[in-house]
Amino acid sequence: CDGPTEMLVLPNSSYNSDWNSSCLDCNGDTNGGAVEDCAGVCGGDAVVDECGDCQSSEASDPPSDGCDLDANSLYLLDDGSVLYNSAESIGGFQFNVDGGATVSGGSGGAAGAAGFVVQAAGSTVLGFSFTGSSVAAGCGTLTTLSLSGDATGLSAIVISSAAGQALDFSYFEVGGSASCDDL
Repeated sequence: CDGPTEMLVLPNSSYNSDWNSSCLDCNGDTNGGAVEDCAGVCGGDAVVDECGDCQSSEASDPPSDGCDLDANSLYLLDDGSVLYNSAESIGGFQFNVDGGATVSGGSGGAAGAAGFVVQAAGSTVLGFSFTGSSVAAGCGTLTTLSLSGDATGLSAIVISSAAGQALDFSYFEVGGSASCDDL
């Protein structure tokens, strides 16, 4: 830091014309090491992720509820629960379970409450209604899968609206933001 180092005059005093305010860190400490993270938090730990989004490590814990997800995203919990957060009603869904797990079926959740049939073959899951019902827009558990083996996530996600139009969904990446890759 350039500037006086042995003056006993207060830093912002009018008597100290040589004071270099660049010696202050974001906490106001002289020659301190604290810096602002990308979120503007002094001493924070947020970093810019691969999608260009500023994310805090506080979001590195897996979500426990669908309302913890970004809009229009899914997340698979270790117990087989598929969490969802949807801005529109869901008329049907299909996705693959990654990691080598085999899926024998799905039940419960908002899909079960809406009367959906949830079928599985290998690693592919398909959910739909014979009566035309839909899962209301919102968040929570979409369905719970019966899994055999290790499941690491979901891919090839296809979600349709109640009118049969494709909805843009992604898999929620722990770290706080949905994947920036088209799945």
